[in-house]
Amino acid sequence: MSDTKDLEHTNAFYTQLFSKAWKTIAVIIVVGIIDIWLPPIFRERGIAQFSIVLFALVKIYFLVRFSFDQLVKIIGNSHLLSHILVLFALLVSLIMFSFAIDFWALHILDSNSFKTDLNQGSHAIEIFFEYLYFSTITFSSVGYGDIVPMDVFSKTLVMLEVALRFFVLVFGIANINRIHVNNK
Repeated sequence: MSDTKDLEHTNAFYTQLFSKAWKTIAVIIVVGIIDIWLPPIFRERGIAQFSIVLFALVKIYFLVRFSFDQLVKIIGNSHLLSHILVLFALLVSLIMFSFAIDFWALHILDSNSFKTDLNQGSHAIEIFFEYLYFSTITFSSVGYGDIVPMDVFSKTLVMLEVALRFFVLVFGIANINRIHVNNK
């Protein structure tokens, strides 16, 4: 994998990317499961909501670390635009999925965390899709206003996602001059 040509023209890039990404993906999944299944004992004290925000910070650390490590390696070894785009697509997907789980977890703890059009008897998949949509809209900075954070914890998570989006954009733009477009 140290040979640039091998990384550019074989599946070595994808092997390298996903061998590094599994740790970040595992952290997102494990923390998401913990977020969703927090003990009901902590609901009344605000500890559960605080822990969701704390766990979001842990996931952000892993996402930022993963993106720095991978982008530096890809740019150092390959320079292909397609490889950078795959990395950013994976990174953006992980960010949006991660925050959707956090928003969903806050909804489970307190359905008044967000103002939504969800009904009282909505299915879990419908609720998750609603927050995946919200995470996508928040990440893209469109902000339609059909879902609105209503408490400190939900507003904090939204601010963290916006800050992470800003980081990803700045990080990508700062390295754009080092990317080569393959004209073959």
